[in-house]
Amino acid sequence: MPKGGLPEEILKKVQNRDYWEQPHTKWGDTNTWDLFFIKKNPEATRQISHNNLGAELEILTRNLKTGTRAAKKALAIQRDLKVSRLMSVLRPVLLVWGRRALSPMSCTPRLLVELRPVLAEKNGKRLEDLPSYDEQSHNIEDEDESNSQTYSTVEELTFDPHIATLLLPYRRVLEEMRNHHIEPESQRARHLSHMLKWSVIDHSLFNKFEFDIVSLPRPAVNMSLLESILMENQNKRFHHVVTILHSLITKEIVDNVNFSFRRWTARLWGVRMKEHYIIDTVTALAAITSVISYTSIPCRGPGSKPSENHIKAQMWAKIFSDTFLANSDDTDVNWEYHHQIPGNGGSGSARSDFAAIIFNCIDQQFPFFIVESETDGFATHKDEIVVAAEAAFEYNRILATAYYLSEDEVNATRLHIGLINGTTIHLGLMKPIYDEEKKSLIYSYEANKFTFKLHTGNQEDDIASALKLVAYLRANVCQDGIALKALLNRKTNIRNGTLLAALPCLPKRAVKSRPKSDTEFTPQTKRVRYTDVCLNNDVH
Repeated sequence: MPKGGLPEEILKKVQNRDYWEQPHTKWGDTNTWDLFFIKKNPEATRQISHNNLGAELEILTRNLKTGTRAAKKALAIQRDLKVSRLMSVLRPVLLVWGRRALSPMSCTPRLLVELRPVLAEKNGKRLEDLPSYDEQSHNIEDEDESNSQTYSTVEELTFDPHIATLLLPYRRVLEEMRNHHIEPESQRARHLSHMLKWSVIDHSLFNKFEFDIVSLPRPAVNMSLLESILMENQNKRFHHVVTILHSLITKEIVDNVNFSFRRWTARLWGVRMKEHYIIDTVTALAAITSVISYTSIPCRGPGSKPSENHIKAQMWAKIFSDTFLANSDDTDVNWEYHHQIPGNGGSGSARSDFAAIIFNCIDQQFPFFIVESETDGFATHKDEIVVAAEAAFEYNRILATAYYLSEDEVNATRLHIGLINGTTIHLGLMKPIYDEEKKSLIYSYEANKFTFKLHTGNQEDDIASALKLVAYLRANVCQDGIALKALLNRKTNIRNGTLLAALPCLPKRAVKSRPKSDTEFTPQTKRVRYTDVCLNNDVH
């Protein structure tokens, strides 16, 4: 060990051994470290360099003997790092505010937290007399518009070093989108930035990792049995359904299981036919009657829209319940499912309208299909961010509860998401991107994978969509849920420590639904502005 260097047992704990094995007199300051780290990692930003230095100093201060020269030097660098971080946050504020005096309400969140003691001393107040600021967000008042009481919220995005590097291209795209002059583009960026706080990325913008191909099988029904049941009913609408089903079978939109001989001969002659999924008669009948019987009754008389509960009860209740309950004893349903998100659940939406669930051996519930609904909404669903956050939270629960899972097993799992707007449902899916070697895990969300409209005014299209929806839910969603249940109930008591360490640290409070508005875009006064300070410090 060189004179002034660190003991071997401490050097084994740090990642950049070649830096710390120098005598402590050559450790320099934060700038010295930055030159060393960025030369060693050319793609790293200054923020990543600072994060790594902070982690290394944490190890040193915990393990070095208090009062030694090396310990004092580590503390000095730690103080210097704190100042450097404050200045990196202060730079964009100064660019925005120019030469105006820096006031508490014009600071970024982290700076506010650090400056509270200074402000207290300057203003002659006690620290507890100053307002408390959340480290992630705070309200700022625009001095130019103080008369109109215009407020907005600023939130700073922070990442673990390895995740920051992995998502660097994605974060750059979001930064460009956030500053875009086209309103739908900037709104989308705000939503994706919020999802990023929950370690969820948009697959369409970050497609380094391929999703498994999800098929949409052709639905198949027992036409002779369905026809006999429908013709028993006295209602002529159900008699007309028989004609519609025959038309769908003729157009090869729906298959008839009674025509299995035709499929056999087609295979015999080498004719390739689309794979179909056979829907049992009970479920097929529930889907068809839900669509045919649905009536758009206004909830408050002429001119009003049907209520959300009316649509759920008439359209979705039978379809979802029979699809998941009549299929297998392994799956169940839960209307108004509560997500056990820590913190003040009352401040956000910790409750889903519907969830298809599975149980582990000790009767804990785990959703594999989460649905949020609204009526008379816009192109962007009010619960788009809510449901992504709920899915990420439940994914963390599942991966933490299941016993030893390999990298391939983790990456093969999927959770499904449904966003209902009236009688239309948009289906998406989420899956983890886990790298065991790099100890990193994020969640990738593919939205609007399939869309099914069940009340278009064309009964033939509506029945076809309902049967396709059931076939998709049975062939893909149910099967993924059953696969998850098998992992959760596997007979082993070995935990994967690497996986547990890689699980993302999620916010402690549930996400609020987008406030009901008469406009598609959130008003300026209610918007959140996201800032990624790391990008402002990129070293090219």
